[in-house]
Amino acid sequence: MLGNLFKPKWQHTDAKVRIQALDSLAGDSVEMIKLAQTDPHSTVRMEAVVRLTHLPTLVQLGHAAGSIGERARQRLIGLASSDHHHDHLLADVFHWLQNPALLRSIARDPMRGIKLRHHAIGVLEDQELLFTIANNETSREIQFLAASRISDLDQLKTLEKTHGKNNKRLRQLLKERMEQEQKQQQQQAHIENLCSEAETLGKNSSWEQDKTRARVLQQSWNQIAKQADTSQQQRFDSALEEFRQRLAVYTAEQAERNRLRAEQEAEQARLQAEAQLLAEQAAQAERERLEQTQQQQAEERRRIKQQQEQREEALKNLHNDLKKLESLLEEEQYGEAIDLHNHFTQRIKETPDLPGKDKAFFHRRIQMLAPYIHELQDWRRWGTDQVRKQLIETAEHLRTDDGLDPVERAKQVQALRDEWRKLAHMEPGQQRALWKEFDANASAAYEPSKQHFNEQAQQREANLAARNQLCAQLETLETATDWENVDWRTLQAEVNKLRKQWKTAGNINHKDWKQVNQRFNAAMDMLESHFKVERERNWQERAQLVTEAQALLENADTQQAIEQAKELQSHWQITLASRPADEQRLWKQFREPIDALFARSREERQQKRAEYDSHQAEAARLEAEKRQRELERQQQKQAELAALTEQSAAQKQADTDPAIQADNQAKGEQLCMQMEILLELDTPTEFQKARMQYQLAKLSEAMLSRKETASPASQALDLLKQWYALGGMPADAFASQTARIETIRQVL
Repeated sequence: MLGNLFKPKWQHTDAKVRIQALDSLAGDSVEMIKLAQTDPHSTVRMEAVVRLTHLPTLVQLGHAAGSIGERARQRLIGLASSDHHHDHLLADVFHWLQNPALLRSIARDPMRGIKLRHHAIGVLEDQELLFTIANNETSREIQFLAASRISDLDQLKTLEKTHGKNNKRLRQLLKERMEQEQKQQQQQAHIENLCSEAETLGKNSSWEQDKTRARVLQQSWNQIAKQADTSQQQRFDSALEEFRQRLAVYTAEQAERNRLRAEQEAEQARLQAEAQLLAEQAAQAERERLEQTQQQQAEERRRIKQQQEQREEALKNLHNDLKKLESLLEEEQYGEAIDLHNHFTQRIKETPDLPGKDKAFFHRRIQMLAPYIHELQDWRRWGTDQVRKQLIETAEHLRTDDGLDPVERAKQVQALRDEWRKLAHMEPGQQRALWKEFDANASAAYEPSKQHFNEQAQQREANLAARNQLCAQLETLETATDWENVDWRTLQAEVNKLRKQWKTAGNINHKDWKQVNQRFNAAMDMLESHFKVERERNWQERAQLVTEAQALLENADTQQAIEQAKELQSHWQITLASRPADEQRLWKQFREPIDALFARSREERQQKRAEYDSHQAEAARLEAEKRQRELERQQQKQAELAALTEQSAAQKQADTDPAIQADNQAKGEQLCMQMEILLELDTPTEFQKARMQYQLAKLSEAMLSRKETASPASQALDLLKQWYALGGMPADAFASQTARIETIRQVL
């Protein structure tokens, strides 16, 4: 209870008392700020916020959630119109100041902070007020900002005429607006031309040309459709739809006419062909009869001559074969001799019209050589049978060799069969007896290769089916895609995926390759035609961004230019990339002016930083000088107190009248007690009662008067000097009070 008696009302434990005390506090006082920030009772804090005029504290409280934050923001809005000293703080919380009247007041007040005015003008929509600000403003930056918000070109021309000589950015703004207006007019003219051309489609009967024109017009419209309004879009769409309907009618009619014409031409051609065929058949029959008679006569003559030539040739060949046979026997080339003997004997049988004397001659010579030839044939028959048995053993070995490659196995089986056929031509021998065994082993040896080749054939068929499926997917992509609304990157990724699958789809039969490869290339060409159109459109769009980025270098407001550059960067979208070298070149052209802007911004920030560091250094120097002066003042005070201490000790120990000493002792005890109260120090027990009485008296005095007093330390210092000025006092009192004074000095 006593604690509340000596505390000010704003520190009272009762919240109602603290609320009543708010009326006696200044709106920007430390006490009011402390109550608004830290009072434990929300009602007190709300009432303190209502009376608070210290904007930095209101900004701090406004960031809090709940009713305190809301009340602080409302209070801030109420004070924002009259407080010009904290506009830098208001600029940071500009989104709180959503009051139209306040924003208009801030926008047109030249005394407000430049950054805060920037924000206010940036949301201002009143065109007349913007024109007034731009026309009357002395700041070129504010003048330009207000002008940039004006949409009326005539007002901008008026401003440029009045202030353009002194404001380069204002001239540039008018130039850009006029170029923009001209560009919009050109776009509208282009839109009008497209609509007019679309409405003329199909009216001059040049249907094929108009079909091409319609596709070109559609592509041109897609590039400019964003600038067209709803009525223009409907007009263009209606014109194209009307053309398509008329084209469909024309196409159907043309198809019917072509069908009828084709039927007529076919009937005429059939009749002409029948007539011509009958005439040609009659003439051909006569020609064939004559030719047949002539051919029969010529054939008879050729036959007689040929028979004579063949007989002479056969006789000549028989004499040559006989000489060669005798020569082979002499040279001991028995294998060739046997073959030639068999051939010679067969030739005699196949030449029945030989002259009798020649035929008898050849028979005599064959009978002479027959015993010798028969002996040689027996030896060769035995040799070929041994080779056949070896071939059977080799085939059996291949049959049991599981580790052999299927292709190599097939080659070896085929080589064995070829060797068997050669032996059959040389000497039949036991051909028939051994053939079944050889054929069974060779067929069994070939079976793994046969299975392998069948599996390869099945795999080639499966690969062909997979390739046809890939072609079907590509064709479906082309027909099912909405080419007016395409996710180009996803589509290109899908096409690339299918192209990779095509490359790894495996081998197929050679006879199937040409057809399926043509189908794949045709599907890819159809998709690539769409890709080419989009690639060119996207390239032109980004080339325009390059032009706009290069124009930003002319903007003197670096920060504004950077914001516009960021906006351009957000629009840089690659739907379908061109060649890497071209893409790198275009990207470099786009990045160079933007990098130059950021470099210019860094230079400006460095310059501002240097200025800020210079100001900070100057402030630090002034602060150091201030601290040095304060240190010197404190040292001077300490020296004065030391001198007073020495002087006081001499005075208090001097011989003085006892009555004066008693009076000085009482005054000294009173001064010590007052200093201990001010500094909240303990008082010796024997003076506790006097201290209580003194405090009650001071409390009554404080309740009657609200005048402000100096700080406790300053009051205690003044009382300390009074104590030092006292004269002599008893030694025990001097010692007691000196100990108390020493404690007080340490606190001070």
